[in-house]
Amino acid sequence: MSALYIMTTTPIEPAQWFDGGELPDPVPAHSGVRWANDADVKALVPHFAQIDCIALQFPAFADGRAYSQARQLRRLGYTGRLRASGKAVVLDQALEIRAAGFDEAELREDQSAARWQQWLARQPAEGVFSAARGGFLRR
Repeated sequence: MSALYIMTTTPIEPAQWFDGGELPDPVPAHSGVRWANDADVKALVPHFAQIDCIALQFPAFADGRAYSQARQLRRLGYTGRLRASGKAVVLDQALEIRAAGFDEAELREDQSAARWQQWLARQPAEGVFSAARGGFLRR
């Protein structure tokens, strides 16, 4: 069973989850959406008020499209919870997941929420990339 690591909010699980390609019209209030990392997040804009949580997918370690999606969703005005999900959500990515604007991470069975907490507590809040700053740190 996977664990959910909460970085910024107290979770209230959405009333129902939908896969991105199968959103009902209208989207019911308090919904969660699992969004593929190759789908255009602009399609979610009309539904922001009904969506409590968007789970963005990290299917492979070298595939960072969900980081771009998270930053784009925040720029488009989404204020709900963003969840990092998928087999590539690992401790090595924790700083960037947090900095890209994610609120929570769905951890694999071999990942420890306690280790995430210890690691993130010792790291700068913004990581290498800051969604708030809009770019990478300059050295």
